[in-house]
Amino acid sequence: MQRRPRPEPQPLGRGASEATAGARRPGGFVVRVGMGEGVVTSRPDAVLVAAGLGSCVAVVVHCPRPLVGGMAHVMLPRAFGDGQAPFKFADTAVPALVRALEEAGADAGRTAVRIVGGAGMFALPPTSPLNLGIRNVEAVREQLREGGLRLHGEDVGGSVSRTVALYVGTGRVTVRTAAGVEREL
Repeated sequence: MQRRPRPEPQPLGRGASEATAGARRPGGFVVRVGMGEGVVTSRPDAVLVAAGLGSCVAVVVHCPRPLVGGMAHVMLPRAFGDGQAPFKFADTAVPALVRALEEAGADAGRTAVRIVGGAGMFALPPTSPLNLGIRNVEAVREQLREGGLRLHGEDVGGSVSRTVALYVGTGRVTVRTAAGVEREL
């Protein structure tokens, strides 16, 4: 029986060359998802990582059968401009990520969706329009609702930055704070 090569992670949006720059590590094939980027893969050894999430929000989606994982690193709640960077904005990133996951074979009914980030990095009232973290979280939640996707977990708000990792083969999601505290989500 001939073995087929594992499909490479598919970068989406801007920064495609950065998104595919994976590194083989003991924990798997690490793929960094930078600001305004999205990545989808069916590689069971892939670990998708969004580091330093302050007010940004990572949308993490895993489908166990068929095996597909994806992540978008959202920077702002609403799109403006030419639409060249769909993963930068919550209102375009969530639909674009869902489309890419479906194209990769994911079944929306079997997906587990988690969001991480949305910290208030400055001392602002929660209702301030400058409180980008809260606005990003609200916009992502709204898009998930509109897309009929159920949120399975979140680690949002507060005032600390976080790093999130999705282990595609197992669906395990870990969140590590800037203080080094790690937990499974």
